[in-house]
Amino acid sequence: MKHIIFILLATACLIFKCTPEVRFTEKIIDNNAPKALWMKTVGDVNGDRKIDLLAGGWEKGGMVAYLAPDWKKLIICDTLKISTDAEVCDIDNDQNPDVIAITNEALIWLSGPDWKLNIVDSLELHDLEVGDFDNDGLTDVIARNQAEWGKGDTIYIYHQQPLGNWNKHRKIIIDGEGLKMADVNGDSKKDIIVNGYWFENTGNISEWKEHKFSDTWNWRNTYIDVADMNNDGLSDILLSPSELAGGIYHVSWFEAPEDPGLIWKENIVADSVESVIHFLGTADFNNDGKIDIMTAGMQQGIDPDEVTVFCQRRENRWKKKVISKDGSHSMRLFDMDGDGDTDAFGANWNDSIVKIWINENIK
Repeated sequence: MKHIIFILLATACLIFKCTPEVRFTEKIIDNNAPKALWMKTVGDVNGDRKIDLLAGGWEKGGMVAYLAPDWKKLIICDTLKISTDAEVCDIDNDQNPDVIAITNEALIWLSGPDWKLNIVDSLELHDLEVGDFDNDGLTDVIARNQAEWGKGDTIYIYHQQPLGNWNKHRKIIIDGEGLKMADVNGDSKKDIIVNGYWFENTGNISEWKEHKFSDTWNWRNTYIDVADMNNDGLSDILLSPSELAGGIYHVSWFEAPEDPGLIWKENIVADSVESVIHFLGTADFNNDGKIDIMTAGMQQGIDPDEVTVFCQRRENRWKKKVISKDGSHSMRLFDMDGDGDTDAFGANWNDSIVKIWINENIK
């Protein structure tokens, strides 16, 4: 009888492609971080080729870095009100890491190693992405504000010129929240994605071509990621509802057709979620060859505020695993302990507690 049960279980496992369990260990890096941790990002800030953690406070404390591998705190600035986004990159090509960030009143870059303040533009923003959009060897910036506390109806494109000057372009879009840069159509140029639309990089920054990829998604505030969810070699788009508390919507991925200029099929991952999912990221968390999804809820939502992994079992079949009930906001994913799997870094926006989640996947 035991042999029969074993055979039945083994057969069921083959039929349903049993998903390896995901396990994360939550650790506090700093419980006295800058106040109101609106910004979280990662990057090598001291040039030692290790990825560091960065956090910024809206109310107090400026911006700090936690240096890998021991997470020693480094103060980058202590007076600025750091808003919701930042990236680490070498903006001026001097071989020193810089940080481009949003404050309460400006888009700035802090030039390493002494973190000199430079103003790119004076305006309110919510999201930014960086990259060399026109292959001229200089880092460019795109940015957007948000609909609920301002206007999210414009993409600002900052084309860097020699000597640190910037040409500013505007593209009018549907009002909302969320911004992502990725190569959507496989031509090796980074495109821009907002809620329901993507803008094709034509090589001319002032003439990016608009494409509507969804006629079903109608939530205007989003968090966005891009990944090949079904292993067909095409870049799919994922959206979550990021604002406001009390709303109910869903988390979805949109399947890229061979012609990405057409409408993409929407696949719902999690239905009837509260619209406070201000993080959505993708990775193969359990190393089974399928892309999984991590989401995080902000603290103003209905308790518990969950950090959740949705493990992909079969195409559009998901197993939910809650790894924290304290939530988070604008998390970052990368392999921080060098063991070959993907870990997570985050903090909720009204906290002063920096956390990491170490992936304990057994290979």
